[in-house]
Amino acid sequence: MGLTSGIFLAAAITAVAALPLATVLLWNRLRGPRAVRAAARFSLIGLCQGSAVLLAALLINNSFQLYLSWSDLLGEDGGPGRIQARMPVVQPAARPGSLPAGRALPNAGLFHAFAAVAGVQATTITGPLSRVTGSVYVWLPPQYTEARYAHSQFPVVQLLSGYPGSPVTWLQGMQAPRILDQEVTAGSVHPFILVAAAINVDPPHDPDCSDIAGGPQVDTWLTQDVHALVESSFRTRTDAHGWGLMGYSEGGLCASKLALQHSGEYAAAVSMSGDDHPDGDLLRAGTKAYEENSPLWLLQNRPPVPVALLLTGTMQDGATAAEADAMSTAAKNPTVVSRLIAPRGGHNVGVWTAAEPDGFQWLSQNLGGIETDPASSPMMLAPVAH
Repeated sequence: MGLTSGIFLAAAITAVAALPLATVLLWNRLRGPRAVRAAARFSLIGLCQGSAVLLAALLINNSFQLYLSWSDLLGEDGGPGRIQARMPVVQPAARPGSLPAGRALPNAGLFHAFAAVAGVQATTITGPLSRVTGSVYVWLPPQYTEARYAHSQFPVVQLLSGYPGSPVTWLQGMQAPRILDQEVTAGSVHPFILVAAAINVDPPHDPDCSDIAGGPQVDTWLTQDVHALVESSFRTRTDAHGWGLMGYSEGGLCASKLALQHSGEYAAAVSMSGDDHPDGDLLRAGTKAYEENSPLWLLQNRPPVPVALLLTGTMQDGATAAEADAMSTAAKNPTVVSRLIAPRGGHNVGVWTAAEPDGFQWLSQNLGGIETDPASSPMMLAPVAH
């Protein structure tokens, strides 16, 4: 019996209707010692409540297509596949001379340890350009504090959550630091600094990570304010080849569109189950603002930029696969659009977590690694919390 099958749903509905009736009929007919009768009555009440909760969960799951099978619910779907690209990967060249020797880090003291996840530091700021107030979480790989990397600059991956969602999901539920560290230890990925900043900064509205006329300036917040905060607080690369994006669901849309819109800041992006168009409530279809924040429209109508995109998802997750195909078809050199589509799985954390190792490996292939400036002078660094 499938998780989303009509038979299972019908069985749940029947149970919700039948169990209370059975409870009423059996309540005074139970026999045996008082303790046994009390336990039986509590069991009947529990079955009534459990069936109601199960039905509510099924209706929510079937409506949003979160888990499409029992294996999907158990985290067994969305596994590894083969990345398909329409053209060879083109790595954008780094901007020469982007990192001054002995660069100071004036904002390092703004961050404090985030006790819930080792190696993470956090702060809340109001962006000077966007005027958006939000939280920013930064995970530093173990190599960051090693003596041999004392004068090295690390590449950065910005992690974007879904809507509604929190950047902490990347750090805890999706275990991005642990998964990345495992990949680095295995030698399949070079170290990255991970940055997870809030994108849902104007609840209950969904601005699609865009600058909204008369509303929140989330594009500016992510690509300029957060970008500048991290560069001025940690030893990061400052060229486009040293910065990438990865997002799931709404954050996947954000990752692909921000990379296409800001190719001078980002060289690669991974979109996990992200749409090819905005679906929030602040950008209206058919308007110029809607089109210019649509990844597919940008690929079809704007001059191609030297950016690589990886689109992941499943064949069962709505239009995800079809939209990935459309974006891949629309891409023109030097833009590269690759796809990683699993046969099974819904729109959920289990599917996205399963795609993380491939996402980090692909980013490691399309972004530059750690850079060391032999001429740099020693820098005084703020203590790094673990």
